[in-house]
Amino acid sequence: MTHIYQWFSFPQEFSVECAKCKGHAICSNAPITKATQVGASISYEAIGEPGIFEADISCLNCGFSGRKTIHWPRDAFWKCQVKGKILWAFSLEHANVLLEFIQSSNRNYHDHTGYLASLLHLPKHFKLAKNRKSAVTSIKRLIGKSREPV
Repeated sequence: MTHIYQWFSFPQEFSVECAKCKGHAICSNAPITKATQVGASISYEAIGEPGIFEADISCLNCGFSGRKTIHWPRDAFWKCQVKGKILWAFSLEHANVLLEFIQSSNRNYHDHTGYLASLLHLPKHFKLAKNRKSAVTSIKRLIGKSREPV
């Protein structure tokens, strides 16, 4: 997942790297979007450059609290490389959903309704059988970060 496909699926709270210590920080405001009604549906678009926005963060490691320019997904806390591509998650819970989905032989999108949009837009690269072992290993290593002392 190298781009944000639709800003409407961006959560209100997500994890980023701290501006000071690169530790786990929580961002509590999603990018600003503009909603436009087109017929019976509503479309959302980011205001400003996609993937770059100002946000308030609070670090769980060093205690830093303040504004930071977020470059998504570069500043995502939960991210890993899978055969040359960046796989990112909004949170530890999202990383666990990605792990479960990628390692599953069933891959039922609707088992994860809270993350349906992100799973539907998960690039094929991460779902290919030839990349499955690498993706699962990388995500497990990433999830292991949550067990490290702060």
